[in-house]
Amino acid sequence: IAALAAERATRSQIAGMRRALKSIDLAVAEGRDGVAEDLGFHRLIGEATGNPQFRLLLGFLEQYLREGMRITRGNEARRSDFMQAVQHEHHTIVEAIAARDPVAARHCALTHILQGEQRLVEGGVIAGRRRRAARTEPAVPTTTSKKRTTP
Repeated sequence: IAALAAERATRSQIAGMRRALKSIDLAVAEGRDGVAEDLGFHRLIGEATGNPQFRLLLGFLEQYLREGMRITRGNEARRSDFMQAVQHEHHTIVEAIAARDPVAARHCALTHILQGEQRLVEGGVIAGRRRRAARTEPAVPTTTSKKRTTP
């Protein structure tokens, strides 16, 4: 989504993203969780793709994202380094979109997702997932076959 936004966002939409980042910061400074503002920021990126399906998809997903963001923002509120990292990640996404660099925008968005997961692990909110290594042994067949022997 961020990559498409980098290709299609208008100057007005980019300015809106920057304003959204400021409103997240203001919400936090006022002692609020900033969830509504954060959702609004993500919604603006979706709208900047120019694809109405992304807007509809994000609208549908917001019912699930809202609770997830409450958890992640609560985790970030406990550690200033987490909050600073999220602010930095958000800013890098917007700057990549503003630079019209879809590769960088995609990379920054993916980094934001993966770092968010890592912050939840470090904050003790979720257990760390073991990344699967490439399989070196042969795959186990899913069906069993009987070997026929001839006398």
